[in-house]
Amino acid sequence: MAYKSEDEIFGQYISLRQTYAYLQGHAPQIKDFFGISGFYSVTFTGCGATFALAKSAELSLKVRGGLTSMSFPAGDLMLNMPYYRDMLNGTLMFVTSRSGQTSEVIAAVDKARREAGALVLTTCATANSRLAQSSDLILEMPWIYDESSCATRSISNMYAANLYNIGLLSGDNTLLDEIKDASDNQEQFIQRYSGELEGIGMSGLWDRVLVLADSELSGVTEAGSIAIARMCKLPTTYCHTLDVRHGEITMVNNRTLVIAVVSPLDDACQNVLLNELAQLGAQIMTISSREDNIFNSALNVALPAYTNYAVRGIPLLFCLQAIGYYKALADDKNPDLGEHVTNWVRI
Repeated sequence: MAYKSEDEIFGQYISLRQTYAYLQGHAPQIKDFFGISGFYSVTFTGCGATFALAKSAELSLKVRGGLTSMSFPAGDLMLNMPYYRDMLNGTLMFVTSRSGQTSEVIAAVDKARREAGALVLTTCATANSRLAQSSDLILEMPWIYDESSCATRSISNMYAANLYNIGLLSGDNTLLDEIKDASDNQEQFIQRYSGELEGIGMSGLWDRVLVLADSELSGVTEAGSIAIARMCKLPTTYCHTLDVRHGEITMVNNRTLVIAVVSPLDDACQNVLLNELAQLGAQIMTISSREDNIFNSALNVALPAYTNYAVRGIPLLFCLQAIGYYKALADDKNPDLGEHVTNWVRI
């Protein structure tokens, strides 16, 4: 049986190239918008996986300095706007939305505009959505929309779009160049690792997933873990790397797949942790900046060594999506359909 998610995951390099060309063509308009907006802070928001992207974007902007940045779940803003109104006064709100129709996103944006004077830049995977009507600047990219309910290529493209806008806002031209490189090189990366990722996904050795990551890749990794859970319908947990010892380690056993996104800054401490998890019976997969597998993991995926650590999140997302897809096939589950998940949420 042919699944829509197969094309959406393994052909995402096509949409990434199209997205980069679109953003490059709109760069003058985006920069003009930044120049005339007069905002005092930047707020990132979304729901589910797009809120996870918002957390990465908040940190990616912070590490480039110069602007206060925040992230909130759209549902939290919708329910609790009086708590946040003063923080959002005069903010520029970056909204990412797959459908442009989700109720809490629209309500949160409308409240932020009305009650806090927020300006809104939206990146959306559909055209002419309800959210577009509430945005001061709308970037519409319908070629990234996922027909399957388990968002994959849309998340990869919206992550890249967030980074691109951060590059424009911070004047980081190296970041813009590396996003282009990642988009151009995604096809080669997919071809290199698809077979090995299939081996992990089809192994039958695990029925629970624990995903570990830190810093700028923490939020985007969490977004990828959501894709795994939706596609293979198995318990999937994300946490910060060393924090696993403070709770989630109690869930680790010989039916656990641990996917560790290894920071390039301290191999020794992370190796000790991974050995501890392996001794508990976990199957270990590492996603790192090293070609050599010093972690003795079942699979080590080497991410391209971009200067901007956040750009490594683009190939990283493919790895997590592919694992979820192959595990769904192994368990004879439909990867296109998430349990109790719709293409957008209505309240």
